[in-house]
Amino acid sequence: CLPDFSRTLEKPAGKHGFLTRGDDGHFYWSDGTRARFWGINVSSTRLNIPPEQIEQVVETFARAGLNLVRLEAIDNRNCILGKVDSRDSRHLDPVYLDRLDHWTDSLRRHGIYYYVDLLDFRTFKAGDGVLNADKLDRGARPYALYDRYLIELQKEYAMQLLKHKNPYSGLKMIDDPALAMVEMCNEHGFFLYPEKLEALVEPYRTDLRLRWNQWLRDHYGSRDKLASAWGMIGTFPALRPNEDPTQQSVDLPDLIRLSSLPANDQTEADVRRASGRLRDGVQFLSELQHAYFGEMREYLHELGLRIPITAVVSNDIIPDVASAAQECDFTAENWYGEGIDGDARTPGASYFGNRNSLRDDTAGGFAPYTAALRWNNKPVVIREWDTTWPNRNRASSVPEALAYAALQDYDAILLFGYQTNRAPNGAGSDALNAFAVQSDPTVWGLYALAGRAFMTGAIKPAIHAITLVYPQDRLYNWPSTTGDLNRAAWSVRVSSTTAGAANDPGSIVPTRTSSDLKALRAEFTRLAQRGAPILPSSISTGKWVSDTGEITRLTKEGRLEVVTPTLRMVAGELVPSQTYVLGSLRFNTPTRMGALFVFSLDGLPVERSNHLIVKMVSRAENTGQVYEAAPPGFIQPWVLRSPGGGPVLTFGRPAAQTTRVWFVTPAKGKKHVVMEHTLIKLNMVDGSWELEVKNGHATFACDTAGISGVAVGQSFTTTGGIYDGNHTSASGANANPEARRPALLP
Repeated sequence: CLPDFSRTLEKPAGKHGFLTRGDDGHFYWSDGTRARFWGINVSSTRLNIPPEQIEQVVETFARAGLNLVRLEAIDNRNCILGKVDSRDSRHLDPVYLDRLDHWTDSLRRHGIYYYVDLLDFRTFKAGDGVLNADKLDRGARPYALYDRYLIELQKEYAMQLLKHKNPYSGLKMIDDPALAMVEMCNEHGFFLYPEKLEALVEPYRTDLRLRWNQWLRDHYGSRDKLASAWGMIGTFPALRPNEDPTQQSVDLPDLIRLSSLPANDQTEADVRRASGRLRDGVQFLSELQHAYFGEMREYLHELGLRIPITAVVSNDIIPDVASAAQECDFTAENWYGEGIDGDARTPGASYFGNRNSLRDDTAGGFAPYTAALRWNNKPVVIREWDTTWPNRNRASSVPEALAYAALQDYDAILLFGYQTNRAPNGAGSDALNAFAVQSDPTVWGLYALAGRAFMTGAIKPAIHAITLVYPQDRLYNWPSTTGDLNRAAWSVRVSSTTAGAANDPGSIVPTRTSSDLKALRAEFTRLAQRGAPILPSSISTGKWVSDTGEITRLTKEGRLEVVTPTLRMVAGELVPSQTYVLGSLRFNTPTRMGALFVFSLDGLPVERSNHLIVKMVSRAENTGQVYEAAPPGFIQPWVLRSPGGGPVLTFGRPAAQTTRVWFVTPAKGKKHVVMEHTLIKLNMVDGSWELEVKNGHATFACDTAGISGVAVGQSFTTTGGIYDGNHTSASGANANPEARRPALLP
């Protein structure tokens, strides 16, 4: 990005006091200023780099205007809790801790806040005194949520980390207002991996069983009352004859086998899927993890922690996210447009879908999936998101995330992730891999500009809202996942709650049936009748318009368009013969997949801006990257045969058809006559480029040499570098050194 946004960061971080949660469901500083974050993740061993490199990376983040960094998985192997072969995990590694101190001090000095998660990938060991430690997964999922000793070990670690005094800043973490958020556990809980409940090891299995049977005794008092409440499944009693809570012999439900069989096909084994057992089991597990969240939150407060605390579970599993939202200060989760998968039949091969996320308007799309996080009026943090390489459609990912994070008025969004050392595929740190955004011009190339647009409110939040109300009999149903009602998030604000009046306007009780679609249509019709530019036909046409009128999602065309006073965007699948109309702005290109971003940095409308950025990205691959259609029957339609290596290619090349960005304005005193004012005309297909026009001074950057064009009225030919409007250099574009932007409006 040509502009340096480091000046937008107030230094040092924390000058407004500690982060707090307001009554309106957003973050605030202790001085009353609203807090919003646009940030990134740096993970585990990627944090273990020399101090001088830490400073360089933080300076890069500052230049990009990022104001929050999540220090993720610091308890991973070979990180803060010692080497993988260490005897125990109860001592902080001095070398890694020193690196962490450098990170937090540098971030603070540069005006960037940091976010820490506590329990992530910790490997509990026999040397910790943990029974059967070698049989527990990393993070001890789900044992760490209920085993007394594992909880005490988590508290011990939290105290060591948060009360450690940083020798460079002179502050303990708990006293550092640059520490914005703490996550007690990452992707944990009983519901994210329900299969783990079927394979618990001792003594933890017996412990959970005893707790479950005690819960049943507390709720029903006797076996007879429990048997009556659970009833029958088909011709079989839901409570087996040999099960009795007073004898601790009642099994938990089976949360994995989700399908219901016809009554005449059911067997005695299916009693573990009886609706009563499922409902009670889900409620029991929800209350158990709710108690863990409450205990850990209270302990962290006792240590002196004053900032918002969360626990990350599954936002699309209703009882899971509800249990976190009831106890924590904010909700946080991930969204990934696409990842890569392995297949046991072909070890080492990676499979992917190559899908355009803009063609997905289901409940799993960015807006519906992330909007499922807003519960009980708590702030929402998307603490990991990305559409990962080698997906060819990544250029639309940043515009999509920006558009809907702004529409839903989220409080923080953090890209995953930034790699500081060698890529896992051995291709080098300059090559693309699934989480190397720093090497990806299609994502990192737009991220700073999108962050500035998010932080300045360039896209308005939704005007209207619907609330999904989950009464207890709906909350603990199983399976209980988000559904079609959440798709309203493409157009309006969506929130959920465990309390409230279901008959209030805008409040709906989800049913998990096709009637949810009927309710969604009815709600859109009601909003349209109130004057909102909502399309009740969106469900069938795939055209979703935000109630602000600023965002249009054309699902069947795979394209997103945004028109606001200070921002114009078009992203996704582009048709070379088509001119895209974005208010008074026009755009056409021979590039078939990409994103155009036109943004006013001075807050004036783009037509009158004195500081305008015009940027386009398209596609990017590694040199030597090879992928092809996968054989029939595999998990994804495409297979990556070779990841290739650096340098990254963007495929920019000369084209007969031009990429052109221009304004159309009415001529003064001439009815039906318009004037055209070209910002840039470029004879190129694919590739990446950027134009900055500030107070009439043009600066142009292009990653492809030999491209001819015209910027603000002046001709040039690129040599693959930057032309700054004042001189022509060997690395710059040949253009008139006196290039000045003409008036855009008569």
